[in-house]
Amino acid sequence: MQDKDRGETPVPIPGACLSPSNLRALSDKRLKRRRGFLRSKPRLVAEELLFAPYFYFRFLNPKYRDQFYRYDVLVDGILGFCEFIRGSLELKQLPVSEDLLLEKTIPREEAEAKARKAVESFVLRRQSLWVKEIKVELVEGGEVYYPYWVCYLKTGKGIEILALNGITGTRAGARAEDVLRAGIARAEWKKA
Repeated sequence: MQDKDRGETPVPIPGACLSPSNLRALSDKRLKRRRGFLRSKPRLVAEELLFAPYFYFRFLNPKYRDQFYRYDVLVDGILGFCEFIRGSLELKQLPVSEDLLLEKTIPREEAEAKARKAVESFVLRRQSLWVKEIKVELVEGGEVYYPYWVCYLKTGKGIEILALNGITGTRAGARAEDVLRAGIARAEWKKA
């Protein structure tokens, strides 16, 4: 499934990815506002579009199947953070250069166990009054590569990153930036 001539691999991504020129303009606008960088003015060193690996799982509580107790969970493939998503992911295949793909460090079985644990603790915390049996069954699962626009910034403290969501163009947040830092560090370590 790999295109040998260009070093590209088709990978599933959610929705439509913004173009690098649009993402560059959005990051420039965000850097001009300087929020989050109060002590020193950041200087842009480099920018790139990267794709972070995620696992997607859909769980159902079989006892409440007719009431649609459905839980969709994303687990990142680098650090193993879980988050719930609303709605379903509409995936499309996109050919991406292998240099832009970050490597998974967590196996699918471990990601599924983390997702299952997150769903069970969510049910205990939020739905314990009306859900009497906490049993979830896996209905669907797969892999997703999520695009991020990463800006490397030189500040007074050293090199920092600013990550934008490649689908919406908004700031990705601290958790996604931690995942990207770990993935980039691993990729650099493997090159060396």
